[in-house]
Amino acid sequence: MNSNKRYPTGREASLQRPSGKVKLWFVLNRNGLLQEAGIDESSNSIILDNAALATVRRTSYLAWPEGSWPTQSQHKFTVTLDFFPLN
Repeated sequence: MNSNKRYPTGREASLQRPSGKVKLWFVLNRNGLLQEAGIDESSNSIILDNAALATVRRTSYLAWPEGSWPTQSQHKFTVTLDFFPLN
């Protein structure tokens, strides 16, 4: 997922240069298809929160390994993404 993470661009991001952590949740089905995603803990920057959601949506996920969560058709995951401006 980190390889798909992009620090936000644009005038507002350039002026504010926000940094912080965003804790996200997302639900995948057995085939690795994203079903839904949301913010669990905000970075207090809408710019970073939106960049984090875009990262989750941009990422391709693999099908679950055989035997993982055998009774579930979907599973909820959480991840924390750190954002900091370059330079």
